[in-house]
Amino acid sequence: MPLLAGAGLAVAAGARICLVGRNGSGKSTLLCIAAGLVQPDAGERFAQPGATIQYLSQERDLTGFGTTLAYVEPGLTPRRRTVITGRCISPQGTRPFGRQRPGSLSGGDARRAALARGLAPAPDILLLDEPTDHLDLPGIERLERELAGCAQASC
Repeated sequence: MPLLAGAGLAVAAGARICLVGRNGSGKSTLLCIAAGLVQPDAGERFAQPGATIQYLSQERDLTGFGTTLAYVEPGLTPRRRTVITGRCISPQGTRPFGRQRPGSLSGGDARRAALARGLAPAPDILLLDEPTDHLDLPGIERLERELAGCAQASC
């Protein structure tokens, strides 16, 4: 049974879209297709040439990275490094950014590292799959502020 038939989606600058559905209904698969990670069974996926798309999956794999900074670093410019290190990994400013060993992170800290990695390159389109998993209320509020700031400042 097809998830979608004859569907189309266009995303305008500054748009925020929420995909809601039951577990196992295909939300993650649809996000993977939108990110270009999975090919659709039929039809085509088109992204504007030059558009950057970043996908944050439900599952994050930090294995193979010595520190959280090594995990987040790909795509960081010096300016973005300052923004990301100040906002995502060390929300209270109590832990030095990037020195944590990925294997020792709590679920919330691992999620923050994954969010930092997704936000690091300042993508045109950011696809978040269950972004608030393992975050406490202050972490969720911080994420909301970060996303609101990105939408307004095109960070």
